[in-house]
Formats: sequence, structure tokens, C-alpha cells
Amino acid sequence: MGYCDLTIPGSSPVPPTSFVSPPLQPYARIRPLTVAALLALGLIHTPAHSEELSYRVQQGDTLIGIGQRMLVKPSYWRQLMHLNNVADPYRMPIGSTLRIPVDWLEAEPRAAQVVAIAGQAQKNGGGLAPGDKVAAGSHLTTGEDGHVVLRLPDGSQLSLPARSSVRVDTLHGYRGMEGVDMGLGLEQGRVESQVVPQKGPAARFRVDTPTAIIGVRGTHFRINADAKVARTEVTEGVVGVSAEQRGTQRVGPGYGLVVEAGDSTLPKPIPLLPPPATADLPNLFEEPLLRIPLPAMAGAEAFRLQVAAEGPNAPVQLEVLQPVGEPARLAGLADGTYRLTLRAVDSHGLEGEDAYHTFRLKARPEPPFLSNPAAGGKVIAGPLQFTWTEAPEAASYRFSLTNSEHPDAPPMSVEGLTSSGYQAELPPGSYQWRVASVRADGDTGPWSAPAQFEVRPPAAIPEPPTIGDNEIQFHWAGEEGQRFEYQLADNMDFSPLLAEGESSDPSVALPLPPSGSYWLRVRGVDPDGFVTPWSGAQKLVVPAEFSPWLLLVVPLMAL
Repeated sequence: MGYCDLTIPGSSPVPPTSFVSPPLQPYARIRPLTVAALLALGLIHTPAHSEELSYRVQQGDTLIGIGQRMLVKPSYWRQLMHLNNVADPYRMPIGSTLRIPVDWLEAEPRAAQVVAIAGQAQKNGGGLAPGDKVAAGSHLTTGEDGHVVLRLPDGSQLSLPARSSVRVDTLHGYRGMEGVDMGLGLEQGRVESQVVPQKGPAARFRVDTPTAIIGVRGTHFRINADAKVARTEVTEGVVGVSAEQRGTQRVGPGYGLVVEAGDSTLPKPIPLLPPPATADLPNLFEEPLLRIPLPAMAGAEAFRLQVAAEGPNAPVQLEVLQPVGEPARLAGLADGTYRLTLRAVDSHGLEGEDAYHTFRLKARPEPPFLSNPAAGGKVIAGPLQFTWTEAPEAASYRFSLTNSEHPDAPPMSVEGLTSSGYQAELPPGSYQWRVASVRADGDTGPWSAPAQFEVRPPAAIPEPPTIGDNEIQFHWAGEEGQRFEYQLADNMDFSPLLAEGESSDPSVALPLPPSGSYWLRVRGVDPDGFVTPWSGAQKLVVPAEFSPWLLLVVPLMAL
């Protein structure tokens, strides 16, 4: 397990732990009393220094050899002898520790490399591309959709999500020593890191935020910072937090810490929320807009979702912070296989343990929009023309029709339709239909959302009327809950009308008209407002001298 030191500005940094370095060759002896005497007389200058590294003595090491191999000035071996109270510069116990001021070491520049990038990202205000080197003095920024993955010289990986601004303050090694010294300045945004266990006495990695400094050794952590607060979440390793006059706090794996600028004391670590459940998340999405249902989870006030392509070092392509209560919506992904990283966010703004879910997106070629019959529509039995829009990538279409009243029956399926329409004659019933687009190379996209519709029987033909002394009664077939509209005219165009009205029953009684020819038609209105077409015009003849048996009723075909 690694260790991470977090120091509030103004406090004393914690010296890093020593690591083993390669053995050094022995060098010439020098009389220790002579060196001690020169130091006592002030004839050997000891430069000022602040930070120190710890070096573990190896077989064959001498102070002279260390000075020649590691120090800015080889002659500093004398000051090193005095600093560490070494009695014999050529005889030091193997495994003992030497304190070496950082200022005395010869720095060698190192560079990180951009291994992946998504969206908008810049270095020093200019472009940034995979393979670019990032050295000390670089300033990295990511836009609203930006994400950058860096590989550090020691193999660690650093991710900069969207809306982040980071300075590379330090990035170098030291001559003759293992390890890389890297310091970042997180001005705003977030850093997510997987830092390999550091090797060598020079190995240091720290992130400076406006309210805290985080030093890392072999730790997986995340930092979210702005001018007022820094949130650190540790998923592997240990973080030590210290501040002047505030004591020290250790944060273990599975815990987070919120440090605010105005805190008088360091708060206690807070347990991170566990990984969210992902077993019920969809494995396949067939629409360009992904709607991802979020699990119910105690303590969660939001969820962070990150979507990246499968494979190592793949950058995050989409990222959403979604409050609980609504599904997350993601758009802009190409068809393919992706890995979703999902974590819950608590009331402190700390993000919990990661959960992962792999899914496939197959939304293209996109299906057309269905036109007629519309979802929820009603049509009259007989020849029915299905129509849809022309999809941009479609060379042909697949058509499918299912009888909802017989769901186990195989659907009607038609392929290779090159026009945006298809005609079928259907009996009364309940149906649903859908269409899929097919590219010229045969690649078939997902089905459109099915449209449910009903086929209604044609309007009933009125029965022969019943004649009374002063009225005529008409009857026709109808359905429960329907109301009916009727029209009577003395011409087949029904203009002008002699009588019209509504009836709640499938019948109507009209005054007996004068002798002549007349036409009657009716139509039904369903409870949901659907209006059937007019029935065929029904002709009746009232003779000048009326007798019931002389009434002629001549049904005509529907106009």
C-alpha cells in the first residue's frame, strides 16, 4: 500500500521515505579530522537549504562518490558529511540513511506524454494532440467536453477531466538517483490519478491546490478543487493531511476529506459511498440519446457518469453529473462498445467508489420517423397506406407489422423496400408497426419505436327506415359508447342540408318529408373523439301518394 502526504500551505512538508538506489563505486579516502577542522574554522561553506531527501547507503558508497555522481558541486560531499555527522566518509553502514538537501542535487528535466485526448484541450493556449510532450512550465486546460490522459515518466497515469486548469510546476529527476519529482498546480477543476508505487529517493508527486497540497506515493486518488475548498478521495493507499496549528489527519482507502479555506481545525475523514449497483443497467442502447436509469442509493445526492471507449488509456468522451431522481442523458457517441464509470456523490460533494458497466450502442443507421398511421391512431378497415420519412443513411427499409391481439403469431415482415411507404389490407383489430433502415452495404440499424393503432370496421349502412304516419325512423349498427352524426339532403352532394344532428343511439326519427328523392348518411364518434368516415349515401324515394309499400330504399356505395 502506498502513502500520500497532504500538507496545507504554511506547514512543514513531510520528508519522503527512503528507497534503495544502485550501489556506488568507492572513492579515495580523506582524513575526517581534517574535514571537521575545516568546517569548524568556517573554511568550508555550507549552502542554505530547505527540503531534504533521504538516501539509503548501498554497498560501495562513499561520500566522495555520492558527491561526484549526484550533487550540483562534487565538493558538497564535505557539507554532506557534516550534515549527517559521518565519522568516516568512506566507511558508512550499508542501509543507513543520508539526508541530502534537494538544492544540492543536480536536476535533470523529464517530460510526460499525452496518450489520449477527447474534446477541447490546450497546452499554453495552443493545440494539444496525442504524443505531445508536457514538461515543466506547461499549462494544460480542458474545455466543456475536454479530457486529457497523461503518462508520467514513472508509468503513472493522470487524467484531467472537463473544465480543468493545471500547471506543471515541476517535472524532473536527479542525476544519479532513481525517481521523478513532479509538482502540479490545480487551479480549478479535477485531477484523477493512478500513481504507481514510487521508486527511488527522488520520487515525489504532489498537487498544489488553493487550499491544500497533496503529496502522493503509490496512491489512487481524485482531487476536486476551487479557490475555497479542496476535496480529496482516496481509493487506494493512505493520505496524510497536516496543517500549521491544526494537527495531522490520516485518510485511509475508502475515505475522503474536505478541506475548506476557513477551517480552524482539520475535519475527520468521511467514508466514501460504496460502488453503485449496475446489474440492472441496459447492455444495449439503440437510440443516439442514451437514457441511463440511475439506481436508488442511500446517501447519494447525485451520480457522476463517465463514458470511455474500451481499451487502456481511453479518454473519457462524455461526462455528466446527474442529480438523483432523473435518468442521465448522454448524446454524441458513435456506435461502438463503451465502458461506463459510475460513482455516487454524497452531501459533502465527495465522490464514492467506482462501479463499471460495459454496454454497446447500435443506433445507426437511424430509423425513419413513422408518419401514417400514427401511434394511437385509428383507421377504417380496407387498404391502408403505411408511410414514413426518408432516413439519411437508408438505401432500403425493413417493415414489420404485428397483430397485438395475437402477440405469439409471427409478424408480417417485408424487406428491401426502396420507397418510404407500403400498402396492406387489414381486417379490424389492434396492430403495431415499425420500420428499420438498411445501408447499401447491408448494415441494418435498430427498429423505430413501434406505433400502435387500431383498424375499425367501416361505417355501418343504415337499415331500411321504419315508416310512421308523420315520421321516418332510421336504424344502423353502432358500438357501445359511440355517439352519431347524421345528415339528410335532397341531393347526393349533401348541399344544402335539409336536416342534420347528433344522436346518442344508433337511430334517428325525422319528420316525414314531402314526396321526392332524399339521401341520408351517418358517421360515428368514439368516446376518445375519433370520427369515422361518413357512411355511403342511402337513397330513399317518397312518392306523391304515399303508401308504405311504395317506399323505395336504394342503398348506394359510399362516396
